[in-house]
Amino acid sequence: MKKLSRIFFGLTVILGLTAANAAASGENTTKNTKRAQEQTQIRVVATGPNNKTIEAAKLRVEQSAAAQNLLKGTKYRLLEFNYIENESKSKLTQNPTHFRAILYDYTNERTIVAEGDFAGKEAISIREDSYQPVPNDEEFEEAVRILQQDANLSASVRDKKLNPFRPMPPITILDGTRERLVNVGLDAAGDESQNEVVSVSIKNSRVIRYPKGAPTTAKAAHDTCGIPASNQETTAGGTPGQFQITVSQDGLTLWEMLVIRPSASSGTRASGIEVRDVKYKGKSVLKRGHAPVLNVQYAGNVCGPFRDWQHQEDPCQAPAAGAQNPANGIRVLAPGQVATTSLETGDDTGNFRGVAIYTQNNETVMVSEMQAGYYRYIMEWRFANDGTIRPRYGFGATNNSCVCSAHNHHVYWRLDFDVVSPTNRVFQVERGRKFLQLITTETRRNKSIQTNRSLLIQNSNGNE
Repeated sequence: MKKLSRIFFGLTVILGLTAANAAASGENTTKNTKRAQEQTQIRVVATGPNNKTIEAAKLRVEQSAAAQNLLKGTKYRLLEFNYIENESKSKLTQNPTHFRAILYDYTNERTIVAEGDFAGKEAISIREDSYQPVPNDEEFEEAVRILQQDANLSASVRDKKLNPFRPMPPITILDGTRERLVNVGLDAAGDESQNEVVSVSIKNSRVIRYPKGAPTTAKAAHDTCGIPASNQETTAGGTPGQFQITVSQDGLTLWEMLVIRPSASSGTRASGIEVRDVKYKGKSVLKRGHAPVLNVQYAGNVCGPFRDWQHQEDPCQAPAAGAQNPANGIRVLAPGQVATTSLETGDDTGNFRGVAIYTQNNETVMVSEMQAGYYRYIMEWRFANDGTIRPRYGFGATNNSCVCSAHNHHVYWRLDFDVVSPTNRVFQVERGRKFLQLITTETRRNKSIQTNRSLLIQNSNGNE
């Protein structure tokens, strides 16, 4: 039986950023109060590759001589598309000029990595790789179609006695082979004893079942926990969406930054909502902020452990009436409106995929809901008018057996501070310590509530 309908976890990281002389001097309390009551203005300008550019790049990969030489006559699918970084600490972030496409060749059971430039001036390069890409919507849907034709399961799936869902892990490699199998969870509505996770061979159009009801690191038990899955369409990796945002109030520019939606974010498994070149009142604060690593660990390893991904945007609720959609996957809500996710509502349905932006309590909020199998992840940035940044991360799940067991989600933030200039010094600050402790090498520092341990990042060429 279902023990719980909702299991949600939240993590809050609060960073107080204060730059000496960054705040305008000489303002009295009356003006500050008036400014706090003024409506915040949010200006968004789209930048970077668009859908037309992305689709042209994908087509050029598949039509290239290098790809045709390897893939002609095979069954294959383009599963991932992302951008090759050209980041420089000394320059503002540049628009991506090169891309990487990940294809899977089912005939020969191999991953093909293709790289090229958006301008089309360079030849497409091709190489084989051992990396296993995450199934996209198209591959998972093909696996479900094969399942619907299976002699033992087709009737139950057709009659909705067994409802397919995305499980964890997303794929399995068949024992003793290199054959890629797409895992499909089966939720037996009303009869949890029939819960199962099966594997589907795209190459051979066959279904593999397991004596324990699930492959290794997965679980299909009588008990299930989580909210009902909506099985709505998600956003594929590489879907374009980056924009420059300017937040102002009463004619004063507060925040300026480049924001990248999860589907276009950097990293092997993406990194959620990514912010770059962040300025507060004209002064640099962050070169980059994102969460490039997201892991799940279960007590006793009853499931997993899993390395999750953050490019697959799941629908959230973002009011459309009165809202603006100034860039692909970006929605700026009308004053007084807020976006809600499955963590707040307990409902997996939504009307918007991407980054929803709104103002609340003198903060500019950017939020996105993401999916990794049956997990639902919520990433949120809050930029306050007083210069405080609050990155937040939430964890939830849809109905399955694993999440009934004790487990921990570990999200690793990467915050590259450029306070005024790229050259900064880092100090450890503690109550009771007379002098600041300079940190000069990469190290680990555990939290200390007793001494209120924190970090201070200082401009090496000034006192900000």
